[in-house]
Amino acid sequence: MAVAYGASACFLIPFGYQTHLMVYSPGRYRLQDYVKTGLPVSLAYSAGVLILVPLVFPF
Repeated sequence: MAVAYGASACFLIPFGYQTHLMVYSPGRYRLQDYVKTGLPVSLAYSAGVLILVPLVFPF
């Protein structure tokens, strides 16, 4: 399950998901904008997955 959640965690680059690319050019975003906002989200998401996956899906 951790791999499945990790595969859907594409917050750092605009090339990871289609809607990111849709707003990348018209919104005049830069790669730094995605890293600046995506890094805290990615860290929080990773911590949540690492804590909750063993609790919800025990061996």
